[in-house]
Amino acid sequence: MALEFGLGYQPQEIYDVIIIGAGPAGTTAAIYTARGGLKTVVLYRAESDGALGVTQKIENYPGVKGPISGYELLTIMREQAKSFGAEFVRGKVIATDFSGDVKKVFTIDGREFSGKTVIVASGAMERTNKFKGEDEFLGRGVSYCGVCDAAFFKDQPVAVVGDDDYALEEAEFISRFVSRLYFLVPGSKIKAREELVKELEEKGNVEILRRHRVIEIKGDKTVEAVRVKDVEAGEEKDLAVNGVFIFLGGTKPSVDFLMGQVEMTGDHCIVVNEEMMTSVPGVFAAGDVLCTSIKQAVIAAADGCKAALAVDKFLSGKAKITSQW
Repeated sequence: MALEFGLGYQPQEIYDVIIIGAGPAGTTAAIYTARGGLKTVVLYRAESDGALGVTQKIENYPGVKGPISGYELLTIMREQAKSFGAEFVRGKVIATDFSGDVKKVFTIDGREFSGKTVIVASGAMERTNKFKGEDEFLGRGVSYCGVCDAAFFKDQPVAVVGDDDYALEEAEFISRFVSRLYFLVPGSKIKAREELVKELEEKGNVEILRRHRVIEIKGDKTVEAVRVKDVEAGEEKDLAVNGVFIFLGGTKPSVDFLMGQVEMTGDHCIVVNEEMMTSVPGVFAAGDVLCTSIKQAVIAAADGCKAALAVDKFLSGKAKITSQW
């Protein structure tokens, strides 16, 4: 399977391991692979990546005295991984090619990363349900990428739907182009650092609407409005917009970029053996993509450790996994 993106980007080097996701599973894996001397790159979607990143308070993570926010805990983990030489690169993964000995990973901004092995630790925060009109107007006003499409809405009104720091960061970028931006938050809280929320609130062309749920995306040939419900008031209204950017999360494993190349269950959970390897040699998985019944940061971190040690075994040709202290 050859993927041609036509953007002229050529990978500069081949990593020993590419880790997709910078939550507790991916970051722990990076600590072990980098400390073990493997050239490691971690690709992550947002600073507060995954479920842990948006958790407000942690008090039960071993060795870390709480209370501490999930973002703070992730920061500590990432700094430890970086101290051993792990590289962290922001970029949302949209495609992969596992057909050769060298695996390829592609990000939404057109970059290509090559590695001898891959650890998939992208979590489980994809949406299972879509809004009425979302599929109909995809590419005709509906977008999932501000960096890709914001410029197409120069001096036009748009809506951004989301409730975390990824959505906030995308909204801030989009606001540089558009005439008006409605930031629609389904609930009462935005799961992001207060400084990010304040920065968006202070923009003159942005209006944050909490407790506003999308009912339908409407239009003719392109998007013309989004119908929303003010949950607090119990009223529905149309917002006249030419674009709707959607950055909501959910509980489905984030595995679309695997493009069916590894064995999965009917619930889109990745199947691995006892050494965390998938059905494709050299491709491993850890964390919530495995749909473990108990979802805890410490369990995801343990998965990441196991996957990292298995990568070391795979690359070195050892007969068995070697413990690392």
